Amino acid sequence: MEHTIFGLIKKRGEIAGQHKVALRAADDLIADLDAIDRALVLCGYEDDPKGIAPRGKYKQLFGRNELKLTVINALRSAPADDEAIAAQIIAAKGWGDDTHADVLKRVRHALQRAQKDGHVVQDFGPDGCLWRIRDYQAT
Repeated sequence: MEHTIFGLIKKRGEIAGQHKVALRAADDLIADLDAIDRALVLCGYEDDPKGIAPRGKYKQLFGRNELKLTVINALRSAPADDEAIAAQIIAAKGWGDDTHADVLKRVRHALQRAQKDGHVVQDFGPDGCLWRIRDYQAT
């Protein structure tokens, strides 16, 4: 029983130390925010800086042009909808279902950009919207 108590005392001390470090880091971040708020006011910013929404870091899932090329390659085999393309990418990467919404959003944006560039077109049929590679016919 004594070993358990000493182990718990040691663990509590470690966690208390981590908490102290985290509080100090949080205080440093608050000081940084206050300095940026003062700089914004000095530069003529008239709104309340505290109203600026916090942002998280962008999670890079794909390398440069990787998603665009993956979407185009998926459509080379057969027309597909955005859900099927996202599912195919998730399966190929070995990711879990927790990334589905993020990948689907990125696939939709990639399809819209590819459509704008003229690489893909939408087909509306009885099964809904399917994307396919644009046919380049000589005119």
